[in-house]
Amino acid sequence: MIWNLAPLAAIILAGFADPQDRTPKTQPAAIPDQISYAGTGNGWSGGHTEWWIDRSGRGAYRTTIRVEAGGKFDAGPQGFERIRAILQPLEDMRELPCDGAVTDQGIGALNWRRGRYETSLRFDFGCNFRQPDAARARLGQASDLVQQWALAK
Repeated sequence: MIWNLAPLAAIILAGFADPQDRTPKTQPAAIPDQISYAGTGNGWSGGHTEWWIDRSGRGAYRTTIRVEAGGKFDAGPQGFERIRAILQPLEDMRELPCDGAVTDQGIGALNWRRGRYETSLRFDFGCNFRQPDAARARLGQASDLVQQWALAK
């Protein structure tokens, strides 16, 4: 009789296998062909800022907020990797939760292009974000670096 229960015990014990073995393995996000940002200033000052960088490290920056400035740059593949590393924690986000907003502040979108597909993360700078600091800080850090490269003569 005990031998008749052996197959049943084997099936039950198989269900207790290491949970890590059953965890689906997620593929790392494909490297984007291009990362870009476009945004507007607030309703009082207007203007806009936009920049892009491709996988080779070539890109451009332009702003008309406060002062008009811009330029092209070639930061090399290492430059692209720096920008990607800064923004990578935001790549899988599609929304920044908002608890009300001031309507005359700027808006923008951070974009990752892979082939024909593009994903975006929208920023509403008048929004009372629940977790604003990390996303805004990362966008600011990437934008400052791109600006530095573009305005270096």
